[in-house]
Amino acid sequence: MYQEFEKIIQSEYQLTPQTHIVVGVSGGVDSMVLLHLLCQIPKNKRPVIYVAHVNHQLRAESEEEQLFVESYAQTYQIPCFVGIWDEGKTVDTNVEQQARTFRYAFFDKVMQETNSTYLLTAHHKDDAVETILMRWIQGSQLRKLVGIEKTRSLGANKVIRPLLSFSKKELYAYAKEENIPYHEDSSNFSDNYLRNRIRHHIRPMLEKENPNLGEGMLRLSQEISTQRQVIDELLQPLVELLVCYQNNTWQLDYLSLKRHNLAIQSEVIRYVLTDIQEKTSLVVGYEHMNQLQQLIRSDKPNQQVLLGNNWIVEKNYEILTIYQKKESLNEYDVFDLVKNQGVFLSNNQWLGFFELGKEDIPNELVNWNLKEMIYTHGKNHAIRVRKREDGDRFVYNYKGQTKKVSRYFIDEKIPTKLRDLSWLVFDEKGCLLWLLPFRESYLSIQHETDKIQYKLVYLYQGDE
Repeated sequence: MYQEFEKIIQSEYQLTPQTHIVVGVSGGVDSMVLLHLLCQIPKNKRPVIYVAHVNHQLRAESEEEQLFVESYAQTYQIPCFVGIWDEGKTVDTNVEQQARTFRYAFFDKVMQETNSTYLLTAHHKDDAVETILMRWIQGSQLRKLVGIEKTRSLGANKVIRPLLSFSKKELYAYAKEENIPYHEDSSNFSDNYLRNRIRHHIRPMLEKENPNLGEGMLRLSQEISTQRQVIDELLQPLVELLVCYQNNTWQLDYLSLKRHNLAIQSEVIRYVLTDIQEKTSLVVGYEHMNQLQQLIRSDKPNQQVLLGNNWIVEKNYEILTIYQKKESLNEYDVFDLVKNQGVFLSNNQWLGFFELGKEDIPNELVNWNLKEMIYTHGKNHAIRVRKREDGDRFVYNYKGQTKKVSRYFIDEKIPTKLRDLSWLVFDEKGCLLWLLPFRESYLSIQHETDKIQYKLVYLYQGDE
């Protein structure tokens, strides 16, 4: 087994004595075998090794496992870093995902501290098969059915899995042959986790029908991976033509995309969403694919869709813009709107500027609270919305007398919190039309002889 492992290390990953690596070691048989194999590499070929262990504090034996890993690393004179997940004592929902998030964040931190290029994990062939089955059961996208890949990115560095060619049975046999100590994780025997239920019940049942199930699934996984690489390579020139990424914002030329068949449209959308998921915190699912497909195929020119976690898709003119709304807006935020356009002022505020009778409210906002203002507009068909500044004034009566916005807030005893949520709406001449959401400027009040042309639609959640 060692000869095959060394060949993988040297040929597939080109690890040299100058390479710094972090090895994730839980104390289980998989990671202990991995660490042992690495330590068998001759010193003149062996990379610089650091051990990283996470004490999740989820089980009574967690402390004992930590001491075991630290002691083993000390025996081989390998620096050992320990991360302790304090939340592990109290967390009771989505435990696996939260633990994984903490674990990889800790690994990334250790890699930065040790100037390491690679993180090595002890995932093996059976893990890969179980992952494929798990994702198939969960209804994952096709590209996710590749299971566990040999290499993936982790920030600026990479995660590599040199044991994927070996089965769990082979690892146990090697540990016995080499007298490698390890701890058996008691949670591996619990059916509380989907992976364990697959391992204990589902996979054995399927293997009664096909004893070579694992090998077949891994071949299928490799085929999917190869086809995805081909599709992505062929798609790249079109993506570069249609998609622009800058400052955590994606823009898609959806009018040009609509000239292609539906299959290509779907692949470009999938490419964009995958790129967003890899660069941000957005978790992408089939519902996001469907939302974008419907938005592109719709004939309505100005629409918005909420993707969750403050992510917004805006459809304006020829461009589809995808971005994450900031949690809070500062006093320098400014929005310029042309007619028949809407914009999110914050997570809970939306303003639209429409020709009368052409109002187009996003479906997601129809149940929000509503305020409207109708007025005659100038020739430039544009308005500006911004936060208040010192000296802002508005016309408050028919005589044309003005009042400072700050004085109005004081006179009306408006709480500071509500003042901070307010917006000022100006016409193209810089005249204040609306102190949103409190009152209109007298300039915006329509006389009977005026011709009504435009409507401002303000939608919000909560009390204002």
